[in-house]
Parts: sequence; C-alpha cells; structure tokens
Amino acid sequence: MDPEYAPGVLDLNEPIPEDDSVFDYLQKEHTPLDNTRTASNADVTRSSEQNKHASGSNIGASSGQSKHASGSNMGASAGTDPITGETLSTDDSGGDDDDEVQSTPVSQTEVQTPYPGMIFDSWDEAKMHYNRYAKKIGFSIKCSTSKISTIDGQKDKQMFVCNKNGKNEDINMQEAAPVRQRNKSITKKTECKARLRIKRKGQKWHVTYFVEEHNHSMIKKFSLKKYLRSHKGIPKEERDFVKLLHKVNLSSGRVMRIMGEVYGGLANVPYDAKSVSNFMATINEDQTLKDMPKLLSHFAKIKKEDPDFYFNLHTDHADKVDRIFWVDGPAIAAYKNYNDCVSFDTTYMTNMYNMPFAPFIGINRYCQSIQLGCGFLKNENVESFEWLFQEFLEAMGGLQPQNFITDQDAAMRSAILAVFPNCWHRNCRWHIMQNAQAVLGNFLSKHEELRQELNAIIDYSMSVDEFETRWADMLRKHSVADNTHLDDLYRLRATFVPAYFKDRFFPFLQTTARSEGFNAVLKTYSNPHLSLHHFFEQYLKLQEKINVAEDSVEFMDEDKTFRVWGDYPLEEQALNVYTRPIYLRLRAELRKVTSYNVQLIGGQSYDVLPIKTYVYGYGSRSYQVEANVETETYSCECCKFSRDGLLCCHIFRVMVQLGCINKIPEKYILDRWRVQEETIVEEKMDLPKQPVGRKMNNKERQQLRYGTLCNDYTRVARMASTSEKGKAIADKYILALEKELLEMKASESAKRKKKKQAAPYSDEAPDVENVGDDGQGNSSKFDHVEDPVYTAKQGRPAEKRKKSGLHLKATKVVKCSVCGSIQHTAATCKDKITPGPETKQIDFFRDMV
Repeated sequence: MDPEYAPGVLDLNEPIPEDDSVFDYLQKEHTPLDNTRTASNADVTRSSEQNKHASGSNIGASSGQSKHASGSNMGASAGTDPITGETLSTDDSGGDDDDEVQSTPVSQTEVQTPYPGMIFDSWDEAKMHYNRYAKKIGFSIKCSTSKISTIDGQKDKQMFVCNKNGKNEDINMQEAAPVRQRNKSITKKTECKARLRIKRKGQKWHVTYFVEEHNHSMIKKFSLKKYLRSHKGIPKEERDFVKLLHKVNLSSGRVMRIMGEVYGGLANVPYDAKSVSNFMATINEDQTLKDMPKLLSHFAKIKKEDPDFYFNLHTDHADKVDRIFWVDGPAIAAYKNYNDCVSFDTTYMTNMYNMPFAPFIGINRYCQSIQLGCGFLKNENVESFEWLFQEFLEAMGGLQPQNFITDQDAAMRSAILAVFPNCWHRNCRWHIMQNAQAVLGNFLSKHEELRQELNAIIDYSMSVDEFETRWADMLRKHSVADNTHLDDLYRLRATFVPAYFKDRFFPFLQTTARSEGFNAVLKTYSNPHLSLHHFFEQYLKLQEKINVAEDSVEFMDEDKTFRVWGDYPLEEQALNVYTRPIYLRLRAELRKVTSYNVQLIGGQSYDVLPIKTYVYGYGSRSYQVEANVETETYSCECCKFSRDGLLCCHIFRVMVQLGCINKIPEKYILDRWRVQEETIVEEKMDLPKQPVGRKMNNKERQQLRYGTLCNDYTRVARMASTSEKGKAIADKYILALEKELLEMKASESAKRKKKKQAAPYSDEAPDVENVGDDGQGNSSKFDHVEDPVYTAKQGRPAEKRKKSGLHLKATKVVKCSVCGSIQHTAATCKDKITPGPETKQIDFFRDMV
C-alpha cells in the first residue's frame, strides 16, 4: 500500500456518472473523435513517447511504461497471457510525470487501457473511465483508500481496486460467535492486486499508479457483465424512461420486458431486474417523504385551477391524519343531475397506511360509472362515516342522494340514517347472499327444491305481500320454520330483497358492483404500498380515463348509428332520443317481446305469459300489465320503469297487441337517458378554442400555449431522435433553454414576492383554501398536520374483488356413506347395519383423522 494514503471509507455503491463523450464532441468543433489522445494545450507538441502510448501498437515501448493498444483487450505484449500478463512494475516510477496529457473520452467499445501519466478533467471522469475499462475486461471495481487535502479540504488522492481485492473473513476463526444474519451471498475475494491510483494536480487528476494484472478469471460473456456490482447502474436517459413507466404503475418485471424489446432481448439489457426494482424503490421512497405537505400542495394547485374543488381532512389527538375527503368541480356539477343513485363501498386498501378507499360512484347518461367524490378513513366506525358523509353533503351544497346502495355494514348504515335521513338506503344483495351461502350452502345441497324456490322468491317476488306469502308457504312446505339461518336471512329482507325497492331508482343495479369495478380498475393505476399523494396523482389519471371514455361514447352518439332490430316505429324514436348504451338496453327489451303471449283479463288489465318456461331476467312467471290507450298510461308489476327508467318488454308486448307501436310516450323517456346537445358534465378541453364574445382567461391561454408547444417540440424531437448527434444537439439546447426559463421564473417570483410584501393585505387567494366550512379556508389550519400512521403489511392485501354469482347454491353435495342418498347422513340412515369389528376399526381411524 502506498504510504501517502490514509485509510478511507469503502464506497461500493457510489453511482457511476454516464459517459459525456457526446457533449465533448459538440464542444470541440470540427475535431474528429478518434482513439488518439490530444494534448491539453494545442501549442504543445506531443513527444515521441506520448505517440507510443496513443498508437495502436506499442510493442516497442520502454520497459518503464505499459504497453497500450487502444483497441486491445488488455494491452499485454506478445506471448503474455491476456488475462494475467504483467504490464507494469510494482514501483511507482512513472507516477510523477509532469507531461500535460489529456484523455479524450471514447466509446464504450474502444476504451483505452489506463497508464501512468493519463490525465482526467475530474474525479468522476477518472472513475467512469476505469469502470468502463473494467466492464470491457470483465471485472468490477470499488473505491478503496483516499486522502483529503489539508489545504482546501477536498479529496486529493483516490485508489480504485478490483472488487475481489482483500479476502473473505473466516467466521470459524472468530473468538466470539458470529451475529446471525440472513442467508445472503458474498463476493469471492482473491486478494487481487489490480488497482488504479489517481492524484489531483491543480484542476486535473493524474494516474500515478496502475496495476493491470488479476489473479482470477474475467467475465467474458457480455450478458453476464451487467451482474458485476459496479456495472449495475441504469443510464440517465433510461432512468427517466423507467420513471415514466413507473408513473403508470408498471412493475419492474414488465419494465424489463419493455426494455428487452428495446434492446432486442433481455440478455442484451445492460442491467438486471433487481437494478430496476431498486431504482423504483428509491422513487417510491422519495414519494413517501412528507406525504401530507405534498398532497396539500397538490390540492392547492388544483384549487387554483378549479375554484369549485373541495377538500378537507381530520386529524387525531396526535395530529395524525385519519380522514380525508375531496371532490372536484366537474363532479359537483355532475352530481346535480345524477344524485338519483349513488354507490358507496370501502373494500379496497390502496396505500401504505392501510386506510380503506371510499369512493362515491354515480351513473351518467351513458350508463357509465363516474366519480362523485373520494375519501380515506383510518377507522370504519360510525363517527368516521358520519364525518365523511357530512363532508360529502357540504361539498354538494346540502343536496342529499335520493338512493344509496352500500355493502352490509352496521356502522355505515347508522351514519347514513343520521346524515341522509331523506335517502333510501339498500344493501348489496350479493354480500348478504354470499354470507348466507357460508351457513346455508351445505344444508341446501341436500334440499335442491328448497334452494330453487328460495332463490325464486327473493328474485321474482313483485310485491312485499307476495314475498311474505311465498316465504311463509315455503317454510310450511319444506318444514324449515325452525331453521335459524333462514330466519336470520328473513330478518334482513327489507335491506336487500328487490320487492322492497321496486319503486326506487337503482338503474340496472342490485349490488355495489359499480364501486367494486371502480376499485378493480384502480388496481392497475395505484400500488397499495405507496403514499396518498401518489394515489391522488393516479386518481387524476383515472379521472382523465373516465372523461375520455365519456367523450368516446358522446362522439359515437353524434357520428354513428345502429341498424334497427325490427320494424316497430318506436324503435326509430328510441334510436334518436336515447344514448347508445340505453338504446341497446331498450332493444334487448324489444327482443323479449317475442318471448311472451298476451291474454286480456278484463277492462284494461292484461296478463303477459312466457311462451317458454324461462325468460332471462324475468324468470318463468307471468306479469300483469295495466294499459290505458287514451291517456297513454302503462304500468307493469315488474316496475322496471321505476327501477331502471325504461319500459319493460311486458308493456311493449301489450302495446304491440293494441297496435300502439308508433312511439314511446314522452313521459316515459327520462331526461337523464336522453342525448343532449350540451354536456351535463363540464367539458374539459386540452386545446380550448377562442371563446366568442370574450377574452381567454389565464387557464385557457396556458392550455393553448401548452398544446402548441407540445406539437412544436414533438416535431423537433422526431428529427433529433434519428441519431445520437441529433439527440446531443437537442439536449444541449434544452439545458440552455431550461436554464433561461428557470431564471425567468425566479425573476418573476421575486417580483411577485416584492409586490406581496408591499401589499400584505391583498385579495390574493391563499395557497391552501377550502370552501364551505366556517373559518376553515385558512391555510394555517393544515400547517400542523402529519402523515397518517404507517401500517406495516406482509405483502399485498388479500384479494377483495368480488366474484360473480348472486344466488344461493350448493357448495358440496354430502352423501350418506351407507346408502349414497343426499337426503340424509349415515347417522340418520334407516338402512345402516350393525357395525362389526372391521367397521368399528374403520370408524375409529376416521375419528382419529
């Protein structure tokens, strides 16, 4: 070891700067980039000894200098082993050479072998060059000892060594027992002496010592070199690309597959999936720091762009956030038209705090799910739900939802009754039936007729009286009046049985599938181990997707049409007045007209009977329809119009029978399902047109400028991306442009700050502002809040997406072990025989199991 060196800290993970040779090429106008070294001063002529170093063949070099060939693997002389050949004596004879020599950066494939006297502009450049050389040869480097200057306190010397320098510690030779560590692999160290020493002289770094030989084999296969420790770094351009992919919630494995396509195969990617995973973890770590300040800052930014944006949060006794709610302006405007049915659910965990996500979901005129507000709750108790519903009511101007559907949660139901007293609340039928399945499935597997009748009573009872009568008959017929599980299900009848909600508007909805479907889509956007601020960013992207989906259907309404299914004139009317999704649902009802016959009962009453035994959605029963042709009044006991806002196939069948098929009466066409010229939800335009009769506001002008610049820079980027030289030119001017824009922005910010100090009582809106709460619009209200309590989790939360199925069904058929019947078990079998010794022995082992 050189006596001038003091022991330093091993720096194994310091990132290797990327190659700046392209930028150096631009700075040296009309200077060819080749493998020869140029003098740092143009007036100094290189000596013959320098020419020996720069030439492609150095066989005649002096013994005191290494033999270098810029294109060779090791630069070893002829007859010397290319891996272990000694090319430099161990003494530092050439370390203090004062010749002014500059190293010109070269490409990855043409890396010069270092030599004493080689000069670099910076410490980073020296490390980068040696690391590139190491990758070419097939080994990894690390930082060893260093020395700090006593004059300026900066690093003065540095030693880089092979990663196999030193030797592995023998734990068997330790006096104390080793500390138990996780089972991880360690590098095989061979006391390799290969190293490179650099010393600072002025502003340059000189190579003063270089040992080229290694005492171990090199990694020759290209696809294996990326696993060497010092070569695991991801280039800056690709790090930016990985960040872009990370923003859309792609996993490291999917990112690697994309990079494999870019490089023409995974083996060609110069880094592994672990490097990508570690880099993405650093991104996540940066996002989780100061989560609430970032979220509130983002809220403030949205508030300036959308004055109707509403948010609020609640903290516990330790100032930890435990409740959050927000809703944007367009959602508030949409709620005024779509408050007739709202779905609410809290089954999905989306963040590292284990706070359930609570979205308010509505249904627009295209039968699409839309967001009407979002919340997070740390505790799912009555107090938390009341706070959330109060905030929702405050944001919506006190307008309560007309119909509300949730899962089976007692705390949620109590809060709804307290905050929304005028709202009609029902539970998700799927949840209740699924809970009943767990306790009734095995019993019903032995009573198939009872199971079918139970499902038919729940699904196809058209009135409360009919349900009560059929239920009582079922209990008597099957002698199950003492079944406690059926009794529990009966007690919940008013919360989920359709007969109790036949006159309430729940369009095409019996469950909370809208909320659960929204959560399923959200899983592709948000990672459940990340912060609330990250979730909010993904929420905005999902909102954009919803807007685009609505725009797509709106365009189809204006530009496309359908071929009508039949010859009924009212179908032409429906095609013109209804939105496309609603027309398709109405057309399905028209097709079911052919599944029924009509019989006149008397007066204006008709009995609509199925031709076959079963009609999808309506079962095998008949339906009674009241029809008054003079007043164009129709009603059906299925109550589809009250429930979905559309006439049913039974009414259409009677209209056909009476010859009233020219049109649908206007009173049976709801405005919420109509095609309208002006949009209900406030339109969001990326490139707003010049408003007629008024000037553009600041937001519209910004959007217009942004769109124009994106188009211009896309055209430039397309030309610059054709070559490395073009990209380098573009990067050069982008850096200059960014610097100038930052200076302009700093200057404007200073002017605004000076103006604000001159007028401290100006009417400028605060950075964080709320609406609707007395005295809660002050930004200082949220200065003390802290991030929610972090909840450690083992892996991803359990899957909570609901599977299909709404009916009670047999889980497993239990057969009698004696006679094989499914009506009873062996304990009650009448055909069982007296067990002999052999049977008793089998029963004994069965009991043991």
